[in-house]
Amino acid sequence: MRPEFRAASALRAGGIAGAAVVGLLLAARVAAPADEIHWTITGQTSVTFDWRGLESAIRFGKLPGALNDSVVAATPSPIPTSSVGPFREARITGLQQDTRYYYRIGNMPNAVFRTPVPRGSSNFWFAEEADVGSTLSWSTVGDIQSMIFADNPNLPGSYPRFVLLPGDLTYGDQNSVADVDQHFNDVMAWSTRAAYMPAWGNHEWAMAADAKADNLNNYEGRFDLPNSQTTPSSSVVVGNGPGEDWYWFDYGNVRFIAFPEPFDGTWNDWANQVNPIMAAAQADPELTFIVVFGHRPSWSSGADHEGDPALAGHMAALHAAYPKFTLCFQAHSHHYERSDPAHTNGILYIVGGTGGSSLGGLTGNQPSWSAFRSNHLHHLRMHVHEHRIDGYVICGPDGAGSTVSCARGSIVDSWTVLSSAVVAVPVPPERAPGLRVRPEPNPARGSVSFRIEVDVAGEHVLEVLDLAGRRVRRLSSGWEARGTRSMRWDGLDETGAPAPAGTYLVRLRSASRSAQSRVTLLR
Repeated sequence: MRPEFRAASALRAGGIAGAAVVGLLLAARVAAPADEIHWTITGQTSVTFDWRGLESAIRFGKLPGALNDSVVAATPSPIPTSSVGPFREARITGLQQDTRYYYRIGNMPNAVFRTPVPRGSSNFWFAEEADVGSTLSWSTVGDIQSMIFADNPNLPGSYPRFVLLPGDLTYGDQNSVADVDQHFNDVMAWSTRAAYMPAWGNHEWAMAADAKADNLNNYEGRFDLPNSQTTPSSSVVVGNGPGEDWYWFDYGNVRFIAFPEPFDGTWNDWANQVNPIMAAAQADPELTFIVVFGHRPSWSSGADHEGDPALAGHMAALHAAYPKFTLCFQAHSHHYERSDPAHTNGILYIVGGTGGSSLGGLTGNQPSWSAFRSNHLHHLRMHVHEHRIDGYVICGPDGAGSTVSCARGSIVDSWTVLSSAVVAVPVPPERAPGLRVRPEPNPARGSVSFRIEVDVAGEHVLEVLDLAGRRVRRLSSGWEARGTRSMRWDGLDETGAPAPAGTYLVRLRSASRSAQSRVTLLR
C-alpha cells in the first residue's frame, strides 16, 4: 500500500501522536512517484497518458536531454474509485507520426513512446493477452508482463507497438479492489513504452443489483479510447457513462475494431453501427486487414466457457460483406485456441485468455473446427506485413491446472493470415509418391535444413516460396541422383537480404510431381 493511502487511518487514531503520523505520511506523499502509468493511441499524431499521483504534468521531447514540451493533465471523467488517487489524464496532440519521443512524469527515469507508423505501411508487431488479473492474486501475472516487454522478434523496436487486452483485466470484482491498482502497476513492465489498448470483459462491469467496489468507472476513467462509441442498453451497468463501450483505431495497414460486452442486446446494435466503419476500411486502399477484438468467444472448446453462436453469426455476416475482416481475437475462456477458418466461416478466431490468471481447462474431445488448442499460460506476438499477418504463441510460466508442457519462451503454435488481395497457392499433400521434403527443425531460427527424399533420377528443383506463391529463393536445381540428402536455406532471399520472419512454403519438384511443406523462420 502506498504511504498516502494510510493517512485516513492515522487521522482516525486521533490525538497529537496521530497528527504527527499524518504529517510524516503527507511528507512521504509528496515524494511518492507517479505509478499506474499507461497510454493509448488516439490518432496518427496523438496519444493520451493516464497515471496516479501528485505529479500534474508530463514533459516530453525527441531527445532524452531536451524534454522541452509539456502538457498539464486533467482529472479524468469518470474518476476511478479503486483508490483515492489522484488520477491524471494528459492528452498530447500535434506529434509527428512514427516518431520516438522521450518523456518523464515527475522524477521518474526517462521512458519512451512512439507514435503510429504511416497509414498503409507495415513491418510492425503487437502483442495480445487477456484474462490477466494482478500479482496480488496470481504471481504468474508479473511473469507474463515481463515476457511481453522482453519479447524481441528482431523487428523495429524491441518491444510491441501496442498490446491488445480483450477483457477481464484485473478481477477487482472477484478478488479485491486492490487488484485494480496492482494490475496497472504490474503492466508497467511494458505499458510505459507500448500502448495499452483494451476491451471490456464481464469482470469490468457490475449490475446495479450487484454493485461492488469495482465497476466500469475504474476502467473508463483510466483510458482515452479513440473513436469511442456508445451501445444503448436497458440494463443498468454501474459506472457506465456515454461512450467507451467500444472503439476502433487504425495502425499502419490494419483497422482494429473492438466489440462490446453483451449488456442487453448490444451485439445487435454493434453489428449495425460497425457496418459503415468496416465498409470504409474495405474501400480504403491504405488498409489491408480488418481485425476485430473483444472478450466473449464466438467459438471455444474451453471447459469454463463455450462459444456463442449468436456472436459467431454476426461475425460471419460481417466477413461475407467485408472480406478484409478475416482475423478475430477473443478471450473469456481461459485457454488458447485457434480455429480452422474453413470451418468457422472464413474467419481465423484466436482465443487468447491465458494472461496470467487461472486456467480453465478444455473439453474432452477437440472439435473439428478447432485447429490447435492448449491449456497453458502464454502471450501472443503478431507480425504485420504488407500482405500477411504472422502470429506466434509464446509459452509462458506454468499456471495452476496447466495440462501442457512447453519450454518457457518457446513458440507453441504459429499461423498466417493472408490479405484478401492475395490468393494463396493450393497446398498439395506434404508427400507425393516417392517425394518428400521435411524441414529440420521447424520452427527454425536464422536458417533451416531440409531432409529430401527422391525415388528416381532426374532434374530436381528445391525452392522457397512465400504464402502467396511468390518465389523467395531457389535453393538448388539440376541434381539428378535418387535417394536421401540434406540441403540448407541460410534465410536469405534472391537478393541476398534476410527474408522476414514468418511462414514459408518449401517446394520440391521432380518432373511433373511436387511435394511441399511449411516452415516457420524465426529471427
